[in-house]
Amino acid sequence: MRPVALRTARLLLDAPTSADVDLITEYCNDDAFRGPSMVTPWPYERQDAVDFVTLSAEGWAAESEFTWGIRLDGALVGMVGYRTGARDIGFWLGAGYRGRGLVPEAVGGVLDWVFERDVPDVSWETTVGNLPSMAVARKAGFTYTGINIGHFTARDGTHPPTWQGILRATDSRAPKPGWPHA
Repeated sequence: MRPVALRTARLLLDAPTSADVDLITEYCNDDAFRGPSMVTPWPYERQDAVDFVTLSAEGWAAESEFTWGIRLDGALVGMVGYRTGARDIGFWLGAGYRGRGLVPEAVGGVLDWVFERDVPDVSWETTVGNLPSMAVARKAGFTYTGINIGHFTARDGTHPPTWQGILRATDSRAPKPGWPHA
């Protein structure tokens, strides 16, 4: 499949390109990506970003993973991706752009696109304690399903405990009760 561009009220979501490599490298060297339970390499090298862009293109071609760069006023500010096999969503945002509601907006656009393809549900997980990711999932309408061993392999080779959630295609996108308290 060729990459699909999506638009929301403030954002353009499109496939990351080689022109994004330096910003991806910069953003992924933020301390928020440092912890051992993260999946991104640390320190994050330019070649890691080159590999990420290449893998993103391969994911689109194979229809196995759809990755979008989140763009505000033409500038890359983060990423959001959906994996077809796991039917899960992941995201991150550059430090200078956090706190503006951009990721919930981007996630909503991707969820609209995914659910238009008759996908019954989308899952989400993050390392226990990742409050910003939890806030996005809650705002996007996910239902909190508890703490379980994570599906992803962390940088340290473990499968850490994760907060998990699900959003069904038929669910309201309104925030649901039952989330852990900060």
